Amino acid sequence: MPYHKGDLVLISDGSSTSTCIVLTEMFSVSSSDDYSFYYTYCLETGMYGVVYEDEIVSLVTTGFAPDFVFHSELFDNHYQYYSHLYEEFAYFPSFFPFEESEDSTDENE
Repeated sequence: MPYHKGDLVLISDGSSTSTCIVLTEMFSVSSSDDYSFYYTYCLETGMYGVVYEDEIVSLVTTGFAPDFVFHSELFDNHYQYYSHLYEEFAYFPSFFPFEESEDSTDENE
């Protein structure tokens, strides 16, 4: 069952049970095992964390805190670093030279 931002869910790891507010939509990891997870806020501990979909026991209520504001460096993606790497270190080896052959003609002539 897909949960949505602001839903209150009951989670359990087998030994303890807690309630968490779902803060993001589901992140699906593509692999042979299902590692889909949500980023959540635990009401009992006041901590933020990742909860895997199979740890969610049930939905307590929908729309419990849809406007819950949070800030996490986990979601602060600065792509300037990657664009700088691409500009400075991009290397594309060529196996075939891209030189014009002598018999090529310009179509506009």
